[in-house]
Amino acid sequence: MLNKKFILPSAISFSGFLFLVSMDSVIKILGETYSVLQLLFLNALFSLIPLFFFIYKKHGIHFYKNQNYTFQFIRGIVHTIGFLFVLKGVLLLPLSVVYPVLFTSPLMLLVMSHFFLSDNINIVRVLAILTGFLGVVISAEPFGTNIVSILGVVFVFLGAFCIAITHLITRKYNYLTSSYSAAFFSMIVSVFVFLFSINFHFEYMTLSDLLLSILGGVFAGLGISAVIYGSRTLPSSVFGLTSYVQIIFGVLLGWIIFSQLPTFYNYIGITIVIAAGFILFYFDKSENDN
Repeated sequence: MLNKKFILPSAISFSGFLFLVSMDSVIKILGETYSVLQLLFLNALFSLIPLFFFIYKKHGIHFYKNQNYTFQFIRGIVHTIGFLFVLKGVLLLPLSVVYPVLFTSPLMLLVMSHFFLSDNINIVRVLAILTGFLGVVISAEPFGTNIVSILGVVFVFLGAFCIAITHLITRKYNYLTSSYSAAFFSMIVSVFVFLFSINFHFEYMTLSDLLLSILGGVFAGLGISAVIYGSRTLPSSVFGLTSYVQIIFGVLLGWIIFSQLPTFYNYIGITIVIAAGFILFYFDKSENDN
């Protein structure tokens, strides 16, 4: 039974993952017409609106002072590369495949934390890692013949790896920044990287498409902010489970917007990935649940 004090933070965390899936859906819709780099520039730019509001609310107008900008730049570059890889994968894959593959990120983080943060890897964590990767392999259907699909899986997997590295360096150097500061400055770096990537050349966009792209950026900022709030407020076991609704939202939006239903193997893979999460967050008693 969920403690009453965690109901609102859980709802906010749920909404954060819904916003992030909605942002991915916007990129997928517009990606058939416009350059993905332009879309990512606009997405990062307008995500700063809600992110600025929350960092201002949390740290005040002088939040830019006492920042380690070398750390923020390095973290921002890794985040930007992961951002690009994941959304290139989103353009090539059904959303029902994207999120099981993306969920290799916390599993990779467990492994890297053992080597770089001296975290223990017990039998429960090993079982969760192996189970999760099995689910991803089944969901990705590597025994199929769709070359584009395999390329999309590789993109998302590389993006998940970058996300794991981002979280790793954030944990290792958490004394250098706050969660909201890290998110805000990472998006600042993304804005400049994608702006220079398109060489200041913008494809013409209809007003409706531009507004949709702006909405996607706002979704990104709201989603990141809500997820940060959930991660800071909820016990790790509860927050970890809320993150798995991303898979459910991905399946639903993939069906409603893109008429993409999961295959039989997708369903099996998704079930196994979720099972890995339950193994990790329910049975891993070494994790601090606040």
